[in-house]
Amino acid sequence: MDLAHIKLQFKRLNRHYSFSLEKKDEVAFLDLAHTLRVFSDMKNEIDKSCTQLNFICSFSNTLKNNEISKILKGSKYFSIPLSAGVESPNMQVKGITIIGKALTSEEVKSLYEAGPPVSIPTNLSFSQWLGANIIDTANPDNEDQPKRSISRYILIKRVANILGASHPAGAEAEDDSENSFDPYVYELHGMKVADGYPLTYYQLLGIAEEMIEVFNPIFGDINGGQPL
Repeated sequence: MDLAHIKLQFKRLNRHYSFSLEKKDEVAFLDLAHTLRVFSDMKNEIDKSCTQLNFICSFSNTLKNNEISKILKGSKYFSIPLSAGVESPNMQVKGITIIGKALTSEEVKSLYEAGPPVSIPTNLSFSQWLGANIIDTANPDNEDQPKRSISRYILIKRVANILGASHPAGAEAEDDSENSFDPYVYELHGMKVADGYPLTYYQLLGIAEEMIEVFNPIFGDINGGQPL
């Protein structure tokens, strides 16, 4: 795979990211999900290109908060840091934690004092960043939904596969190791944030936004690398 093709896919990512922010509809989101799927499938080639160009990625990753982890232990929860947020029109969401238990006053105070999630700069490669977890969830009352962590790569792939972006919905190939994430993805997809974005798509917008910012210096030579 040559650099020109990666730049073409980067231009495509820019365009669908921009459309998704502008249109905020199901079609735009599906196109963004499929484009992210294609781009992430090129991860090894992108890593090679970065090495050849002596380019060090500057992706950020969320700093884990041990106090919040203690509060979540033993309960049903979704922990979705969204530490970078998304510059969506009129609103930005950071740090969603859904806890299925009544909290003590001390726990409420600890959550408040913890503040929003913090992202820290890293030297992770593109592949490593995609493989890093961005969702933690558990449901101790349901043996079919054990404690799980979901990476950026898995989220992109499952959203693209099961919601109709890369395959007709219900027609994706069986893969038990990946299909096991689907109940969580469907549950996330039913949650709405930032004036109506399904949470799954809001997360994909955040992933796309950071990819565009990080890769712009080497892949964004068309129209200055700005969204088209």
